Amino acid sequence: MNLKLMTCVILAVSAQTIQGLSVKYRHPKPIYVALGRDLVLEAFIEKLPVEKVLMVTWERNSDTGARRVATFPGKTQDPRISMTSEGTTLRISGVQESDFGRYTITVTDQDGTQTLVDNDVRKNDRPPEASVVLLCDVSRDRAQWDSPVVTWLVDGVEVTNQTAHTSEGGSRLHLQELKGRNYTCICNSSLGTSVAHFIIPDSTEGSNQHSGYIATIVILCILFAVTVMCFCLHMKKQNKKKHTRNPPH
Repeated sequence: MNLKLMTCVILAVSAQTIQGLSVKYRHPKPIYVALGRDLVLEAFIEKLPVEKVLMVTWERNSDTGARRVATFPGKTQDPRISMTSEGTTLRISGVQESDFGRYTITVTDQDGTQTLVDNDVRKNDRPPEASVVLLCDVSRDRAQWDSPVVTWLVDGVEVTNQTAHTSEGGSRLHLQELKGRNYTCICNSSLGTSVAHFIIPDSTEGSNQHSGYIATIVILCILFAVTVMCFCLHMKKQNKKKHTRNPPH
């Protein structure tokens, strides 16, 4: 009885392990891309050592119908389209409106057996929002049972998820909507409390200093010019006096 049970278990595990030819996307979720950018679709093939891939095809289905995009081995007719990694990676340069749709990759083995998987490529109308982030972190050289709890102060006032954009756990603070100058992060954990400060210089200070430097240079130039004029006038008077005392014969 035990021998039969073990045999069944081994056969079941073998059946799960030896699944044969299959293909999957590295990024199974819908992929977004903007017009004019490059699109890269990556897939990978799982197969047994005795299996051989004869052909890889890419097709696109959209509102205008179905169309074969590329076949490996083979050459693409569209110069914007190329394949690498034995056909499992498809690249489209300069994405156009006609490039959006559902992409299906089909793999055919030596027996004519086919396996396929598809994924949607959608148009991205707006670029992701960029942000400047302050990171509050502590050293990890000692083991501890808990994680640090981070508190942020902006100009001495504590901020929360309702008043500021922070990451999960609070270690990152986004600065888009904050207008403070003095930022303080406080880390509390079983190891103790640590505090760090970050001060953003006032932009008017630099401009005021710059204006002061310019004004100083202008004043010095004016004083130099006046000094030169006075010196020239003085030399001219001295020469005139010499000519008066010693008239030419």
